[in-house]
Amino acid sequence: MKRFVLLLSILQILYCNQAKEVNIDASQSLVGLSLDLTLSNQLQPPDNGVEFAAVGLACSLWTSIDGVTWAVNTGSSVFPDCSGGNLYSIAYGNGLFVAVGTLSGDFTSRTNNCGLWTSPDAVTWSRIPCPNSVTYPAQGNLPLRFITYGSVGGVNKFIAVGSKFVYSSGEKLYTIQSSDGVSWTVLETIAGVDYGSVDASCIPAIYNNTLYCSMEVGSYTAILRYNPAASINALESFPPGGSSVESMVWNPPTASPYEMTTFQFFRSRSNNLYLVGTRAADSVSVSSKMNPSGTWPASVATGFGTNSRPNGFASDESGNIYTFGKSCKWAYSSNQGSSWTSINTLGACGTTSPFEEWMSATYSSKLNRLVVVGDSGSIGTAGISPTLSSDWTYLQVSGITLQITSVTSKSK
Repeated sequence: MKRFVLLLSILQILYCNQAKEVNIDASQSLVGLSLDLTLSNQLQPPDNGVEFAAVGLACSLWTSIDGVTWAVNTGSSVFPDCSGGNLYSIAYGNGLFVAVGTLSGDFTSRTNNCGLWTSPDAVTWSRIPCPNSVTYPAQGNLPLRFITYGSVGGVNKFIAVGSKFVYSSGEKLYTIQSSDGVSWTVLETIAGVDYGSVDASCIPAIYNNTLYCSMEVGSYTAILRYNPAASINALESFPPGGSSVESMVWNPPTASPYEMTTFQFFRSRSNNLYLVGTRAADSVSVSSKMNPSGTWPASVATGFGTNSRPNGFASDESGNIYTFGKSCKWAYSSNQGSSWTSINTLGACGTTSPFEEWMSATYSSKLNRLVVVGDSGSIGTAGISPTLSSDWTYLQVSGITLQITSVTSKSK
């Protein structure tokens, strides 16, 4: 009898051990699957924080988790040491939001007026000291107008571009770079530019390891191209030889109201490089997509008409591309820019709400949501593939009429 009881006990122990093995194996057991998911969530919690962040005049910050509900904060309590300054651009990369602008006044207030801030969550911001140029020690540092993130010469980095140091031909723009968003150096070796306004800059975009920066200054239409791995570092006339695209309008920006007039480059999700701008011959708003050879075909009208240069640009996972302009106008292309359909209103913008000028746009692949921002605290938001004005929701945070200059998302 004792032997039988002992044998039964051994069998029970073996059975229990076998059952434990089954339950812990997530591929064989619902209990194991639940345990596996719980541990996974503990080790890698879901990101439910800010997805969209935008900046604007008067040290202002807009944030949103979903692109629909927005919070606004302003002043030095948000951006340390920003007192009456303006923020002109924001980017996301390497786990950081980085915003640039001025500490006080607009970008025409120059010496030692560089504003540079970083945040891991777009909620708590730290001011980063701007590096001074060795080449131009008397200038210290200058206001920053644009920032972008991507691979340049095979290295992922932020590049921020600001004002020109000196009026003369061959002088350089204040350009700084960082691989981590925390430690910054002046890009002293960047090519010099043509003569012209010290308050002008260039508008950067990164495509296939190369920085393309469309000039706001000079005696001719030009771009900076920079890729140290390919020994590219030059101011080049635009368009390049062999292109059919026409000359584009370029001019220095205005400070108040803040407006840009130069053409811009944008890289789409399908890795095509576009330019959008105003054709010099007739002031018509146009676009062009760069050929694989590096040349540019003749421009295509966006439908905005004359004197209505596109500002924001975005593309979504449907393959559509979008551009935005003055007086609430926007346009979309479902054939990679071969033709555009333009619409004069965006939700309530231009119907029950006043006409406003759009400044910047972005897309979140996490949420499948487009966001565009502009004058008077204007925000437009839509799900994937909007083709009608009614596909958009037009928002303004109550009591806030500051111009929003730039927007970005964590999940492009």
